Amino acid sequence: MISRIKLYVYSGVSHHYRDETNRRIVVVNLFAAVGMSITFLLGMRALFAQELPLAIILLIASTVFAVSQQLQIRFRSPAARTASISLLISCLMVLTLLLLVTGGKDNTGPLWIYLVPPVTMFFAGFVMGMLALLAYTIVSAVLLFALDDILLLTSYTYAFKSRLLYSFLTVSFLSAFYEYSRQKSYETALYLSDQFERQAKHDHLTQLLNRRGAQQCLEREYARLQRSERPFSVAIADIDRFKTINDTLGHEKGDEVLKQISKIFTSRLRGQDILARWGGEEFMFIFPETDEASAVKALEQIRQNLSDSPLNINNLKLPVSSSFGVCEVNTNNTVSFAIKQADKALYHAKDTGRNNVVAASSLDQL
Repeated sequence: MISRIKLYVYSGVSHHYRDETNRRIVVVNLFAAVGMSITFLLGMRALFAQELPLAIILLIASTVFAVSQQLQIRFRSPAARTASISLLISCLMVLTLLLLVTGGKDNTGPLWIYLVPPVTMFFAGFVMGMLALLAYTIVSAVLLFALDDILLLTSYTYAFKSRLLYSFLTVSFLSAFYEYSRQKSYETALYLSDQFERQAKHDHLTQLLNRRGAQQCLEREYARLQRSERPFSVAIADIDRFKTINDTLGHEKGDEVLKQISKIFTSRLRGQDILARWGGEEFMFIFPETDEASAVKALEQIRQNLSDSPLNINNLKLPVSSSFGVCEVNTNNTVSFAIKQADKALYHAKDTGRNNVVAASSLDQL
């Protein structure tokens, strides 16, 4: 029994959705179940009491509550979830307005309108909820004070009607204030979470991806390779004689060199290419859906651009170069193997004069 209840409550929930979306799905399931059960029981009671109009209203509402819950389960799309919430709110509003008009059982029908503000605010959000409640309040006021002699099927005292409306406005204000505060808190928490996630994946000095961020990109590209069988290439770049730069200018200026080089590297990349700080003075390039030969051509342009662009350090022109090792990742080469091969190619580039690009495939010919 408990497992069936849990299955119903969490039906439609997915780990692919954001927490806020899953929370709304769960609450829709719960509210629809409660609304469906209460209106069905009250409808059957009215039916046995031979109060046919009230019974029809309640049983129709019970059906609409059930349909609203099934919409988000069956279709599993943002549009379906929006339609489900809209149907649920509309059903609740129409039902409470009809109870206001008819009076319900012993004129207790108007008491149900206090459900409208919190439910509307939670499901519709602050802005849309305010608009919906404003429209609902206007309709209720017109029914109670302007058209009471024409449309109301029961009678209420002026004191009851005015206090009902005032108390409804009070509950609406409190619900709106709570929803506004909740949304702001959620947005703040989401922003902080995004910032922490970014800091965990990015290098604080160059603002490039760090090693962890690069590893995630490599995993994503390898998963794409397995689907499409299109190779991609990885390259490791190392700044030539960077230790000498650090020893001569100091670590602070060495950091400035790294920042300027990262901007030069980034300026020559395509939109889909990825650059990360691999560690120290090493950078990693990821070229999606690019074979080794094409990656070598792109790196030659980057190498030449850096070599031809002296850095401005302390108003002095500082010529800097870099060496590159590149390897293709394909169905025969894993990511870890390609990184090792790119690293070997980089060391070969260093040993053969620096400021050049070496492909891993060329090492097999040596």
